[in-house]
Amino acid sequence: MADNNPTNKRKSKPKETQPIIADIGKVQPQARELESAVLGALMLEKDAYSLVSDILKPDSFYDTIHQTIYSAIVSLSLRQAPVDMLTVVEELKKEGNLDAVGGPVYIAELTDKVSSAAHIEFHARIIAQKYLARELISFSSGVTNKAFDETTDVDDLMQEAESKLFEISQRNVKKDVTQINPVKKL
Repeated sequence: MADNNPTNKRKSKPKETQPIIADIGKVQPQARELESAVLGALMLEKDAYSLVSDILKPDSFYDTIHQTIYSAIVSLSLRQAPVDMLTVVEELKKEGNLDAVGGPVYIAELTDKVSSAAHIEFHARIIAQKYLARELISFSSGVTNKAFDETTDVDDLMQEAESKLFEISQRNVKKDVTQINPVKKL
């Protein structure tokens, strides 16, 4: 005979909503040596920035020191000032960030690591890919955490996830525009 009395049934312990982190113990995707090489090349070759400006942004760099240095390079480039070891040091000094990045010695070390900007675009694309992977890890962790929250409306979460994924993809797609001639009516 089945016992249908709800008070006699064992109550299951509610599951705790702890975030599931599949990447515990893993280092996020990054390429510090390539970051150093790109920064050094940017300070050696005067036209190098134009090759990577559409590919990289300060957040693309994993190392916060490299983010700060690249931001200084971007600032100089936007003002159409020369970008070299001396101007980058002065820009960082002006911004109050020179000591935080390791001083002039670290800037000099960056330029010592490369001899030219020969492969800078290729290296920049690898850095951008690592950044995209980090963004996707962060995005998917957030979706996972929200999916475990039973108060979350799944339909809303799906729309939010789709929107955020589209936003990430649009920010990271190379924006080459090709002019299309209008179609002539017959």
